[in-house]
Amino acid sequence: MLEKFISLLFAPLTFALGFLAPLFMQLLDAVGWSTPMASNVIIAFAVAGIWGLFAQLRGSWIWLK
Repeated sequence: MLEKFISLLFAPLTFALGFLAPLFMQLLDAVGWSTPMASNVIIAFAVAGIWGLFAQLRGSWIWLK
């Protein structure tokens, strides 16, 4: 059970949603970029979630293998 928890904790999707999404959100705020349709929170979580899901499915963060 502990092994499953640790593997979930270090999964690419967890990393993307826990680290990359807040990072993207802060970058969008620092640059001053926003859209009238969606807040920076939604954009950051969507981009990080998609990127993390691709990394989870491919097994790698690197696009070129």
